[in-house]
Amino acid sequence: MINKTIFFLLLACYLSASFTGCGKRYSPVPASGRVTLNSQPIADCAVSFEPTAQNVVPAAAGLTDANGNFALKTVEATGQRQGASPGEYTVRFFWRDPAMDGPGYDENKPVRPPYKIPLKYEQEGIVFEIPAGGKTDIVFDLEP
Repeated sequence: MINKTIFFLLLACYLSASFTGCGKRYSPVPASGRVTLNSQPIADCAVSFEPTAQNVVPAAAGLTDANGNFALKTVEATGQRQGASPGEYTVRFFWRDPAMDGPGYDENKPVRPPYKIPLKYEQEGIVFEIPAGGKTDIVFDLEP
């Protein structure tokens, strides 16, 4: 059984082969927002902020709630911190099965997502910049 914390740790570690500058402390700023598809909230969507080549900081990730809201967390070698470091990111969106957190989850029996995130948002993503003061009103309105 995989719980949300482990999921985010694995996701962030996988996406964050950007532990360049190990030992350097980054100062995450508040970063949160909302994800919608055709203006409708998306629940259980993993939101992955992957640093671009110009932004050498750890990756950040969040998971949307039933209203599409997310709050980013940064995973560093020393642990998990609220927010994201300022800079430019490629943001990708992935649906995740909420049953992964429950008993009896069988990863060999995939569940069909209740909505379809267009593949371009998983593969190409969207370039987005977190300002130095943070941003708590990020809105990603994905389109088909």
